[in-house]
Amino acid sequence: MSAPNPSNPSAARPPPPAGPPGSPVAPPRTGGAPAPGGLGGRARSFREAQSQRRSDRRERLGVFLVVVILVGALLTVATYHPFGSSPYNFPPPGPTIVVHLGTSSTGEVTCGLGGTAYTERIPWTNSTRPLTSGEVYVRLYEIGDGDAIGDPSAVANATPTNPCGGAPPDTGALWYLVLAAPSGTNLLTFTVDGGWASVAPGPSNIPIENASALILVTNESLAGTGRGLGVYGFVNDTSITGSTLL
Repeated sequence: MSAPNPSNPSAARPPPPAGPPGSPVAPPRTGGAPAPGGLGGRARSFREAQSQRRSDRRERLGVFLVVVILVGALLTVATYHPFGSSPYNFPPPGPTIVVHLGTSSTGEVTCGLGGTAYTERIPWTNSTRPLTSGEVYVRLYEIGDGDAIGDPSAVANATPTNPCGGAPPDTGALWYLVLAAPSGTNLLTFTVDGGWASVAPGPSNIPIENASALILVTNESLAGTGRGLGVYGFVNDTSITGSTLL
């Protein structure tokens, strides 16, 4: 057995202690990801952060471009078709058609089935455009508040010569109207529920001549009681209006 050679220190150094039997031996690092905290790891983190920032910038730029395109489209639509406009060129409404009604005159008539009815005869002087009965409706109203006075269950009883050819109106059926020609012949009757109807067999939509008359038939006189009578309607979106006090 020879003694250790003092000129060879490595030969004199004892070998490192071995681990427990069966313990794994870490292989030497030959590549792969840099160790955390090392120079290679910091470089990789910097590159990943730069890539994320570029991705965020591209996303924001895409959103901005979409908004710009949408705003431009809305401005284009608003320029060529303003909101509330129509692609169709409808003619504008014409001036209001005015019906000139004269001063009413009060009277009484004996009804065909007995009793008395009160009348208000209102001249239809003229209108600024020829009208037919089908284009207008009649409204009896309170002057103070404009409330309409209805004619529930009204039955218009008229003959060509008598505006009250049947029974007179009662408190449940306050009024109805008769349209008389310039000659005085009763042509049509009007109720709120039934509209216009012909006195004699014939059409209910007829021209209304100048100098005709509207005869209001009631169960009591309405003269001087704060009521008014008006005619209204529409022709091709043009309004019709005319009224008078009783």
